[in-house]
Amino acid sequence: MLEKGEFVVKNFSASYFGYGDKVKDVCFSLREGEVMCLLGEEGSGKTTLLRALAGLEDCRGEVTLGGKNWLDMPLKDREVCYTFGRDSLDGKKSAAENIVKPLILRGAGREEIKEALKRAARLADVGDILAEKVKGLPPYYIAKVILARAFVRKTNLLLLDEPLSKLTFTQRERVFNRMCRGVRELGSRVVYATERPYEAVCFPDKVGIMYSGALVQCGSMSEIYQNPTHRAAVDAFRQDITCLPARAAFDGKWSAEVCGVRVPCPRLINRIYDKKDVIAAIRREDVRLGGQIKAKVSGILDDGKGRFLRLSVPGGAVFCNGEASAGGEVGITIGQAAFIFDPASGYSVGSVSCRNNTV
Repeated sequence: MLEKGEFVVKNFSASYFGYGDKVKDVCFSLREGEVMCLLGEEGSGKTTLLRALAGLEDCRGEVTLGGKNWLDMPLKDREVCYTFGRDSLDGKKSAAENIVKPLILRGAGREEIKEALKRAARLADVGDILAEKVKGLPPYYIAKVILARAFVRKTNLLLLDEPLSKLTFTQRERVFNRMCRGVRELGSRVVYATERPYEAVCFPDKVGIMYSGALVQCGSMSEIYQNPTHRAAVDAFRQDITCLPARAAFDGKWSAEVCGVRVPCPRLINRIYDKKDVIAAIRREDVRLGGQIKAKVSGILDDGKGRFLRLSVPGGAVFCNGEASAGGEVGITIGQAAFIFDPASGYSVGSVSCRNNTV
């Protein structure tokens, strides 16, 4: 049964094939037509969370849809679609046969299947390949067939587990745009899991950062960039922010010793971090060529807006806008440490809204 209203998850925990809790105390919400990208490294709990929401794993917590208890609903009444990559398709059958398979399994009538296929083909732009065997299709068309099959049923919740792993960035962007338009038209809600940070930037609604079974942050990409609450969130901006070992110090104002040089940093939450090891997040915009920190140019990159440098420094690497020869040595200045994280928990211990205030 299709339901109106918000999908709300609170204090949600789940096991993976019965082997203890792999997801703990997850909280998030999705409105109708909203898409969330679930971003995290392999083993962070993304698949377990999706499988549990689909009713495939033991779970507990509070989950409601339009105010109704989701976990008390019979699985057939939840109207969930859970799909993953190419392996979910039958290569010997046509694109159309693969797309309508969920309806056939549910005993849908011929007219219902015909209309649903027409709608799904339009939303995913696969009308010209419906008769083609899936086995011979290139990855881009495979991805669109997977998307069409997800759209063939009207669902309350669409769960996608890394279905676009073999596409180029441009192809992913096209499929994402199709997906977002289709979801809004159908009024569904989507959780899309990936371990690739560059996929997250395509999502207009929200991104959830998974780390060690916990959803450590959930918000828009701009919100996460401006104030990451966990070190794992920095991985979503691998070409803009890097983490380096540092040592915090307080002498009326907070600073962090990075690469042997003291730089300003946010106010920390507690004086116990004075003279303690921390993790400093350095943004590309806060690094400039010229200065006393010695660095080696280990890469010259291009983000589509211009070229920038990857510089090896003591303890790791930073990024910097500018021009230099590959393999050469340069001096740099780090203007500030944008964020400070606890090295044990990974959580932020600074407040960007209170930068350099006294304690």
